[in-house]
Amino acid sequence: MTTKTSLGFLSLLAAMLVALSCSTSARRNDSSASQNRPSNVPALSAPTPASPIRAVDFDNISYPNFPDYSDPNGRKKKYVTLKPGDGGPNFINYGDITGDGVEDAMVALGIDNHGSAIPDYVYIFTMENGKLKLIWDFETGDRADGGLRNVYAENGQLVIELFGKDRVIGGQLYRGEEGLCCPSSFTRTRYKWTGKHFKEVGRETLNNPRRDANPVMPEYSPSK
Repeated sequence: MTTKTSLGFLSLLAAMLVALSCSTSARRNDSSASQNRPSNVPALSAPTPASPIRAVDFDNISYPNFPDYSDPNGRKKKYVTLKPGDGGPNFINYGDITGDGVEDAMVALGIDNHGSAIPDYVYIFTMENGKLKLIWDFETGDRADGGLRNVYAENGQLVIELFGKDRVIGGQLYRGEEGLCCPSSFTRTRYKWTGKHFKEVGRETLNNPRRDANPVMPEYSPSK
């Protein structure tokens, strides 16, 4: 190999080594930059915070205005306050019924009346400044005679369903039109919160598909 050829070969080899070094350096720089660059994948949205009212132990709160049928002669009904631990709900529903986007609670307690009737007493609770607040309570009738079917939230409103035709809170619940066991219909009434009380905004009578008088509300189970 001539001296001229050797010099040419060495020059070519040096050029190749420089190119390889630049390429390796560039890849390293790209890798480092990619590690520091924010990902293009959007971050997962934060989970919805747990509803404060769902953390309430409704077995251990006070229930005012609860009917007391303890008079053995059945002549007088008193109203008492159940102290924490004295009474708890059989059924409960959660949902926004005041239109503020925050969940409320609809709680149903069975009433011991020392007879064959099966009425319920319903409490409507909201949360205000982090504390539980009662905004309505009422008694329902006996099975087909205005008995409780369901109380729930829908579109920011309160919905109450009572067995029987044209049965509403504050109206005539007991009429004896059908056998107590087997109501053929129920009344669905909608209420809107005015800021101070609930105002009726709609009512309809519907067929009772199950032909029984059992509530369809979820049973209450305290959170563990």
